Order: sequence, then C-alpha cells, then structure tokens
Amino acid sequence: MASSTHLYAADYRWYTHHIADITRDYDGALWTQSTGWIKNTNEVVDPGQWGIKVLDSVDQPGLSREQGVLHRGGNSGYQAINLAYLWGATRIILIGYDMMMNGTQRHWFGDHPGTLNAGSNYHDFGQAYKTIKPEDYGIEIWNCSRRTALDCFPIYDLDEVLESI
Repeated sequence: MASSTHLYAADYRWYTHHIADITRDYDGALWTQSTGWIKNTNEVVDPGQWGIKVLDSVDQPGLSREQGVLHRGGNSGYQAINLAYLWGATRIILIGYDMMMNGTQRHWFGDHPGTLNAGSNYHDFGQAYKTIKPEDYGIEIWNCSRRTALDCFPIYDLDEVLESI
C-alpha cells in the first residue's frame, strides 16, 4: 500500500465510465472485486492496464478476515468497510452512506449515468450491513452521513467528529 489514498469501486461498469477522469485527476491506488471486465464491444478489458488491483470476493455475512478477500454485501460501501478492516483500521467513519432515495435520486450526488443504478436495492444493502457486528472484529464503525437510513451503526455528527480529532 504505497499510496495514502485509495479508491474502491465494486463494479467494473463504474470504472469503465469514469476511468478517463480518474486517470487524469487521481494518483492514488485503485481497487475492485469485479471480474466482469467486458466492454460493450465484448472485448475483455484487463483492469491492470488502468492500474486497478482486483481482490477476490465471496458472498458471506459479516467481514472477511482473510487478506485479499472481501465479503460482498451487495455494494461497494460494504466492501470498502471490509477492505479498511483488513488494512488494520480500528475506527471506520462512514460518509455518504445515505442508503435511501433523495426524492427521485438514488445517491446524495444524484444518479449514476445509464445502467449504473441497476441493482441499487437499499433494503437488501441495509440487511447486509446488519451482519457486520463491529465488536466481533474489535473495531468501531461510526456513521457520519448527513442523511441516512443506515441505522445499524452509531450515528454521529460529522462536524463534531472532525472537531474532536
């Protein structure tokens, strides 16, 4: 982990849509668990050509304790928590984990373009997060999202947390 910044996205479609901006503006490490790297032309894309490191993943509840293997939880936020835990984080602060519609938008920043919103099932996501029991892993998970439906972790005000550190 030479870089101090890391970008994690579960879905190869997200990377293929944003890779031009990422490679132009970002110099941190890139990660995914997605193995479905096929362009619209059915050409197989090697994520390594963009410097993206691919981790193994499995559908299991809770967090993986095995280095290099993530539990999926159905979304990248869940997987990013698992990755932070595997890298030794003891307190994980969640920001932007809204897990609910904002009017007609699926995310705090608006909708993803095209079919990238397909599969955004907040009920299922919420159920998956409930399988993470931070005390079982010796960690704390604080939800500092400004608006959130994710209530399985303590909710804190981000401004107060930032003032205290």
